[in-house]
Formats: sequence, C-alpha cells, structure tokens
Amino acid sequence: MKKLLALPVIWLVLGMIAIATQIKADDLLPTGQQYSSTVIACIKDTIDKKDTVLISAATAYQNWYITALIARKTAILIAWDKPTKKEIKSALSTVSKTYDTTIKALKKTLKTSQKRAQSTYKTTIKTCKSTGLWDLIESTNSED
Repeated sequence: MKKLLALPVIWLVLGMIAIATQIKADDLLPTGQQYSSTVIACIKDTIDKKDTVLISAATAYQNWYITALIARKTAILIAWDKPTKKEIKSALSTVSKTYDTTIKALKKTLKTSQKRAQSTYKTTIKTCKSTGLWDLIESTNSED
C-alpha cells in the first residue's frame, strides 16, 4: 500500500520541481538552431491532426464496445429463457464467442487506427522539420 502511495507523491514532487524551474535566457538555443514559426505551426498542426484521429478512434472504440456489451447482455437474457439446460449452455457459448470475436475485432481496429495515426504523424513531422532546414538554408544563402 505504501508503494502505491509513494509513486504519485514522487511524481507530484518531480512535477513541482519541473514547474518551479524557469528557462533562463542562456538556456535558449542560438537563433540558427531554433525552429521557424512556419515549422512550429506545421508541427502543431500535425500534432493536432494526430490527436484528433486518436480521439476519434478511441471514441468509436468506446461506442462500439458499449454496443457489444448491450448486445451481450440482451443475448444472455434471451439465452436464459431457453427451456433446457443444453439450449441455455449452447446459447451462452454462442454469446460468449460472438462477444469475444467482436471485442478482438474492435481492439484490432483501434490498434490499426493508432498505428496509422502514428505513422502519418512521423512522416509529416519529418516533412515539417525538413521544411525548417530549407528555411535555414535559404536564410544563410540570402545573407551571402
């Protein structure tokens, strides 16, 4: 029990230290190593799109999960209306298999959506950052 309480306390202390620490002017990157406002806007847009897809996928998963639970509940109640033990057992088995198959498919769909969002994010972030490199190259060439 003490271990369970210790972790949140440690994280709280570390969080307070992080918040209390301020960035000094000396800690900033030199101008040539900072991202341009165009790159930062691209990165923020990419993060927004990725998280929107993840939220959408999680919401869909949750809604379909609830639908599966309701369907399972209804099917179980119907199964118990069967006249014989054999029919009840068979119906409950079918309900269980159907529910398990549905949940596996939902999890697979969620995982696929998450992987696709992460892959798109990584590709787009690279594009954003490479655009920033072109900004740096153009700014150094214009100075010559």
